[in-house]
Amino acid sequence: MKNYVKNILLIIVVAFNLRLGISSVPPVMNELKETLHISNFQASLLPSIPVFCMGLFAFFIGRFQQQFGRRKSIFFLLILMGLATLSRGLMPSYVILVFSAFLIGLSVAIIGPMLSGFIKEEFPNQAGLLIGIYSLAMGLGSVFASSSSSKLAGVFDSWLPALAIWGVIALVAAILWLLFSPQEKAVTVQSSHLPLKERQAWKMVIFFAIQSGMFYSLLTWITEFYRHDPELASRSVVLLTTFTVIQTTCSFLIPTFMDRIGQPIYWIYACSGAMLLGTICFSMSHLVPAVLAMCLFAFGTGGFFPIAMLLPLVHTKTPKEASLWTGMTQAFGYMIGGQIPVLIGSLIDASGDFQILIYMVVLFSGVLAFLGWQMLKPGDA
Repeated sequence: MKNYVKNILLIIVVAFNLRLGISSVPPVMNELKETLHISNFQASLLPSIPVFCMGLFAFFIGRFQQQFGRRKSIFFLLILMGLATLSRGLMPSYVILVFSAFLIGLSVAIIGPMLSGFIKEEFPNQAGLLIGIYSLAMGLGSVFASSSSSKLAGVFDSWLPALAIWGVIALVAAILWLLFSPQEKAVTVQSSHLPLKERQAWKMVIFFAIQSGMFYSLLTWITEFYRHDPELASRSVVLLTTFTVIQTTCSFLIPTFMDRIGQPIYWIYACSGAMLLGTICFSMSHLVPAVLAMCLFAFGTGGFFPIAMLLPLVHTKTPKEASLWTGMTQAFGYMIGGQIPVLIGSLIDASGDFQILIYMVVLFSGVLAFLGWQMLKPGDA
């Protein structure tokens, strides 16, 4: 029982760090642009680079596992993440911010799947519950960072410590992991081929990429969207926090309900419908519709992510096959999805119109509903 609780706490401590370096940036995006004199495109790279790296470096998980083992890898990568995040407080430099974003993405790319492996090893009969706890801890970290970084910037009268302070939490997590994590069991890593020739696998890649890109685009641009609205400019960070809190809750609750109520395709339709209704509220310059928009967007994105994780399991027959399909889906999906906030930033720069964000949600919600129908219609599921 003691080891059971200890290992759950370790999962929470490590997972809590996996979104801090990404979610702490959007609330101070305006200050970054003013201080560093950068464009919306350049600013959008800061939360997008880690997402791209989460896909790119996912291909190297097996090599890390073989070379260093899970226990040492997670320890050293938490140290790397902490130092990279702390470097953001050295000076107001765009180069430092980009390089630290790259290192944070590398760290998350390896730590995340390895933490899932830890769950499978230590909790073989409760993997679903522990994956839920893992997701919840990660989401709480995202909420904490997005709701606090703007306040910290005000307290310190600078965005530098507001971005750097999260590195301390990663270093503490590294020490706790080293002290209390159990020795791992010997694992033989076998080379396997990704399902690159499977059409359904590529549909899942597109689904995962679009839902990921839509979530990170909203996370990146919600505050900037509302800061250009005189009625809601002072509430922009509160609205972002509302979105992240409810999104975290939905990503934990929706898969739980999905096991008991309805089929995944109907949940995809429900999430797409929520996103489309959210765009109507999003376009209204009043607080109540704005809060409702955040709730609807949170429901939609909070449902799309676990559904995207479920799709490879629906279309595969063995655990090994499911692992390969999931790996391909996330690797390519994150790389493609990470470019979407950058694309949105470029379009905003070119047009000067933040309504681009609304058009993106409408288009992507329709595409996700169509892809869901293609993958889960009778005869294909």
